Parts: sequence; structure tokens; C-alpha cells
Amino acid sequence: HDTPFFSVPFSWGFWLVVFGVRNLVYYFTMARHTVGGLSLLFIAVIAIDLGAFSFTLINNPRPAVVLYLISCNAFTGFVSVMRAIESKTLDSRWKPSLIHGIVCFVLVVASLVFMGSERIIIAILCFGLVYGACVRIASAVQPTEIVYIQ
Repeated sequence: HDTPFFSVPFSWGFWLVVFGVRNLVYYFTMARHTVGGLSLLFIAVIAIDLGAFSFTLINNPRPAVVLYLISCNAFTGFVSVMRAIESKTLDSRWKPSLIHGIVCFVLVVASLVFMGSERIIIAILCFGLVYGACVRIASAVQPTEIVYIQ
């Protein structure tokens, strides 16, 4: 496989399967006894299914892989915008989530516009991965809204 599109479905599939198995182990060891633990089971099963689906895209042509990655960005953007709307009704921090959703939708539109150029698509998807990592790091270091007794 001489194209970089071979590594994309393989790495996504590997990451999703590892993520799903990790959540599955966590569910059976601890989360099944907690509130909302059942949602982790569903997330684990869906992640393993998407990972297996991603492995089937390894030998498929480039447009299938690109559309798969675009749909992942679109879903992430949709969830972020819906989370922002919910946070706004609860008078919580909603702007970072809305900005993340909008950036994901801009990446989707840019990917659809430049679908013919392999290098630009890879650059757009890499930017999306780096941006998503920065958003996760920023949300991890933010102070929580819950006051803990020390």
C-alpha cells in the first residue's frame, strides 16, 4: 500500500478497538455498579463495531475512507453543538463547545470541497486531530464548576 490512506483506517480502527476494549473492561470491573455505567457499555460496543468497520476500509478506494472520516467529524461537530445548546440552557460554559462544533463543521465543508486533492485532505484531517487534542487538553486543565470540600 503506497498511499497514506492505508494508515488512516488502520490507525482509526486500532484506536477504536483499543478504546472499546478499555471501556468494556472498565465497565465489567467497576462501571456496572455506578450511575450511568450502562452508557459506557454502549460506547464500548459501538467503538469496537466502528473499529472493525474501519479495518474493512483498508483495501477500499480513497473516497470511502475520506467519507468515513468526514462523517466522524460531522458527528463530533453535531454532538458538540448539541452539548453547547444544552449547556446554554443550564447557564454553564457553552462557548468552547460551540466553537469546537463549528470548527468540526468547517473541517467537514473544507474536506468536501478539496476531496480531489489527497495532500489537502490529509492536512485538513491532521489539523482536525491536532485541534481535537488541544481542545481535550484545554478542557482537562480547566477548573471544575463543582466546589470540593478540602
